[in-house]
Amino acid sequence: MGGGESANARVPRSAIFAASPHGYLVLDTDLMIIDVNDRYLCITGSKADDLIGKLLFDAFPDDPSDATADGTNNLRKSLEIVAATGKPHRMAVQKYNIPIRDSVDGAFEEKYWQPFNAPVFQDGQLIALIHHVEDVTSEFIGRRDQAIRLNLAKQVSGVGYGELDLQTGTANVSHELADLFGYPDTEGTFPITKLFERIHPDDLEHVKKSLEGVTASDATVNADYRIVLPRGDIRWLNTRGEVLFEHGKPARFIGASLDLTHSKKREEVLQKTLTERDKLLEQKETLLGDVNHRIKNSLHLVSSILRLEAASVEDDHVKHSLQQASLRVHAVSSVHELIYKSQNVTHVDVGEYIPQLVDFLSTSTETDSRRIENVVYAQAVVLPTDLAINLALLINELVTNAHKHAFVEREQGRVDVRLHQEGTLLTLTVSDDGIGSAKGLERVGLGSKIVAGIVSQLGATMEKRATEHGYCVEIEIPMPAG
Repeated sequence: MGGGESANARVPRSAIFAASPHGYLVLDTDLMIIDVNDRYLCITGSKADDLIGKLLFDAFPDDPSDATADGTNNLRKSLEIVAATGKPHRMAVQKYNIPIRDSVDGAFEEKYWQPFNAPVFQDGQLIALIHHVEDVTSEFIGRRDQAIRLNLAKQVSGVGYGELDLQTGTANVSHELADLFGYPDTEGTFPITKLFERIHPDDLEHVKKSLEGVTASDATVNADYRIVLPRGDIRWLNTRGEVLFEHGKPARFIGASLDLTHSKKREEVLQKTLTERDKLLEQKETLLGDVNHRIKNSLHLVSSILRLEAASVEDDHVKHSLQQASLRVHAVSSVHELIYKSQNVTHVDVGEYIPQLVDFLSTSTETDSRRIENVVYAQAVVLPTDLAINLALLINELVTNAHKHAFVEREQGRVDVRLHQEGTLLTLTVSDDGIGSAKGLERVGLGSKIVAGIVSQLGATMEKRATEHGYCVEIEIPMPAG
């Protein structure tokens, strides 16, 4: 090393003691502080004058605000053991609050320490005690807070934790997991078979495959299954975790189980409710379909009676009134027939219905309608049934009026019926190439009253105008919301 001089001679032990990265306090046999290094002063927030020459427990008394404080008692016992046995003694982590130096109100700071006490001998005689401490406050509080959070999570969520040794067939489970499987007041290690024997027979194979089917690249497990409790009650669990591999083979499973019973019961109730709802809706559809069928038959019967009555009377005015009444009843009846034939009892597509209605009307008027051409363009529009019925009545009145009055002293003619939707507006247009007069609508008869009443009821607008080749009625109907 050079010069033959020993390292001990060149580096004083007092310098090594002072510069040590660990905290040391030196006590005499009466527990008087006789020396302290810089690290100890740093971690206790003290100065040398605060400690040297003072008894240990005068310098560091128990926190008077902590009724459970036992730091001085525990440390005294450890130092007594060292003095009596002459051997070092490592203490467990201790809570030992220390005074805040220069505090005006004598406050203490919460601290946790890992103490280690050792004897100092000279010529076989005990001359001093070394008190070594590590400040573990941050680590201890962190672990404590984590444990509190974990415990709260287990209490609130009903989570149980466990580890399965897949090679030895043993399970190490928490109290919560054992309780979930129907083993109250139990925790620790027992055979995996005790867990498996609680799993519902129909789910056991699924659980085993979940554990056995993992690979090193995808070792996660997520399984829902039922367990059968001792009294026969069913409990739903979800277990999630990961299988750890050793030497390429599954070795251990670490995971957590959550009680899903309440959620599953709610799902069952919801599913049962939805099933009952679907049955009721199906019954409702069937019932409404049957009602529409009966209504259609009844209205058809009424329409037939009116036609027969019209054929049996000689008064032209009465005959006409009965014929018109029959057509109106048929218009309503035909909508109910359309509803009955469709799969929807609340809405109907009038695209195919309107041409059929116009064709029926043209063959049912007293005019020789074979000379009248009917041109129909009806967009496929799905309407609520009440709107479809009102639309049928409007078409009935406007088309029969055109056939009746537009072609006086004419051998031929044309009636155009158009229905289209643009946005939220439904437009019905009935036009003809007749004499260009609104004679039929200008008379304040029942037909005109029906048209005006329906237009008002629907919140629609109606425009009647003569055209270059005849007459046109246009009705704009606002579509109902939804």
